[in-house]
Amino acid sequence: NSMRDTGVSPHAYICGGTVGAILTCPLEVVKTRLQSSSVTLYISEVQLNTMAGASVNRVVSPGPLHCLKVILEKEGPRSLFRGLGPNLVGVAPSRAIYFAAYSNCKEKLNGVFDPDSTQVHMISAAMAGMNI
Repeated sequence: NSMRDTGVSPHAYICGGTVGAILTCPLEVVKTRLQSSSVTLYISEVQLNTMAGASVNRVVSPGPLHCLKVILEKEGPRSLFRGLGPNLVGVAPSRAIYFAAYSNCKEKLNGVFDPDSTQVHMISAAMAGMNI
């Protein structure tokens, strides 16, 4: 088993994927809110004066920090982890596979290139991303 050859337990890859999914969950929630149609709740209007003195309303898209602030104020911190359960079912194993592939590629490429060089890290990351 190539994962055992690296000296890293498969559980470490699973834990790494799980921790990664937990840490990025709030960012995913904010991203989803900004992309969804419900983002209109977070849009603010800006009044612009025209040369004739009439006012024109323009809808301005909120930034991620503004969206995060509104979510925390209106829904509380727990809402930043909505969808974490299903996410863990799919994302954690996927990231675990990525970490294992990256580690295995890096180990093999260390024998081809200068050990732990930029080339080793970049090619390993690309190969792991393609799940080779």
